[in-house]
Amino acid sequence: MKIRFTYVLLGVLLLALSACSNSGPDSRLVKKWTLVKVDGYGPDKDKILGINTIYFDLKEDETFKGRWYDQNNMTDFIDLEGKWLSTQYDDKIDLFLFYGPNQKKSIIFNISKVEGNDMTMRISEIDYFFKAK
Repeated sequence: MKIRFTYVLLGVLLLALSACSNSGPDSRLVKKWTLVKVDGYGPDKDKILGINTIYFDLKEDETFKGRWYDQNNMTDFIDLEGKWLSTQYDDKIDLFLFYGPNQKKSIIFNISKVEGNDMTMRISEIDYFFKAK
């Protein structure tokens, strides 16, 4: 009985996840977002942090182009291109970016706020502020 319940629960979770991904893109996110501020860092660090250089251009057809930090050197940036999707649970939004050959690489971001042309991502206890341009 316990095993059957586990399979039923797993099936329901898969259906819910499928429904989220098939409902189309979140229209609030379909914009070109540019990093304008990183909490706790001043203008002397802007070039290192990629202020006005880091961006995500999220398209309605669920494709994107963007620039983010290189995993191997956080002062260098890499250009990304691929597919995106988002999920929302309560007040939290997760943004999934799939990039690279056949979109086999991915990055997941937690978006803590989206209001109009302002978006805040929380990464490792640091807030990254984006503006739509």
